[in-house]
Amino acid sequence: MTDEDLEAHARATAALLGLPIAPHQMPGVIAGLKVAVAAAALIERVPLTEAEEAAPVFRA
Repeated sequence: MTDEDLEAHARATAALLGLPIAPHQMPGVIAGLKVAVAAAALIERVPLTEAEEAAPVFRA
């Protein structure tokens, strides 16, 4: 994803949540999204077999 893609995603999500993002905050938001994208890419590389099961869902 490009910085422009990440910024568009951040702005759209913030608008849905009613969360203002000041212009001076956007570089930090983009940096955080880059970290999240990198972490997700690492997790997606882990091969899973039929033996792996999803974790149970706990509800309070």
